[in-house]
Amino acid sequence: MLTMTAVVAMYTICSLNDKYAVSKAKLNGSQLTFLMAAGTVPFLALLLPFSDRTFTFSLPTFIFIALITASKFLEFSMSAKILTEMSVFELKAWLGLTLFMSYGTDIIMYSQSLSLLKILCIAVTAAGLVMIARSGRKKVNYPKIALPLIVYILAKFGYGFVMKAAERYISSTLTLFFALIILAVIMIPAAKPLSIAEESPEGKKGVLTVILCKLPNALGLLGENAVAAQSLTNYSFIQPMILIVVLILDLLKKSARPTGWNLAGSVICVLGILGFQAAGILR
Repeated sequence: MLTMTAVVAMYTICSLNDKYAVSKAKLNGSQLTFLMAAGTVPFLALLLPFSDRTFTFSLPTFIFIALITASKFLEFSMSAKILTEMSVFELKAWLGLTLFMSYGTDIIMYSQSLSLLKILCIAVTAAGLVMIARSGRKKVNYPKIALPLIVYILAKFGYGFVMKAAERYISSTLTLFFALIILAVIMIPAAKPLSIAEESPEGKKGVLTVILCKLPNALGLLGENAVAAQSLTNYSFIQPMILIVVLILDLLKKSARPTGWNLAGSVICVLGILGFQAAGILR
């Protein structure tokens, strides 16, 4: 739970930065993907000496690296499209769908025992997420982002699934490190790195802000990988927990405070998350 809390803190910073990158810096999907990948690699390199560096020279190793590269490409590029129509708050709500996918995977593939109490807590959390998503339905053009949203959710689930499957062959840190290098190189022609600052309304300041935020992103990725290795369900709970933090930050603002649906849904989410964690302790 402590690791999850630390990951939530790091990713909350990154989520708000992503919204800044899209809404104010006006970065497109290719530019944002390149900066996320290239900006995270140096920070990961600094953390490598303190991380597991297991590496098996085998075909599965390279397949897993390729799959994580694809997952991160889809995640970064789809988020840029989605955040033009939807707030970070509502996006985290939709990611709650991965709770059911991950818990089912833990039971079927990783021999986790079936718990009716845990299923109830997931259902409660999902109900809260539906309420939050409903609050934005009037202002979000869902037909425009339906496909990117589906792909984004599958990419987030697939990331945790692949990382857990890869741990026998290569450490999660090295998998991510190599995947982001490949992704950054692939994105160079489309992103045109040298012209990003010139095209952004925020100029060099915007690019630098996005890049500096990759330090907490790197720390969050390492923590997220550790959580996914233990439980895909706990990995999926990270996003709803970020949502709760974003809600608290919104409550501190004088403008654009959460609506009744947002607030009620978030309270229900908190109850579901706490109940799930308690069920794990009491079993």
